Amino acid sequence: MKRVIPEYSSLENILQDAIDKELDAKQFYTEAAELAQAAAVREFLLEMAEMEQGHADMLRRKLESFKSDKTVMDGILSSFDDDPEVEKGE
Repeated sequence: MKRVIPEYSSLENILQDAIDKELDAKQFYTEAAELAQAAAVREFLLEMAEMEQGHADMLRRKLESFKSDKTVMDGILSSFDDDPEVEKGE
């Protein structure tokens, strides 16, 4: 099955989509664990759910770091905005 990847407009969108997918996978494993008859299977599925939560947490930290870095860079770059009046020598 070929996966259709949507067009993203920013890294923030990519990371948020990835976080959402990890949380969906966590929910899938958690619900499957509730249905599991065998304790070993239930334990395995809950471990998988924990791993997906770990992935989501890591991606969330990356997203927050990216947003923070972007805010800092936007602030720095805004201080270099060209003033058209200065360029004309006015």
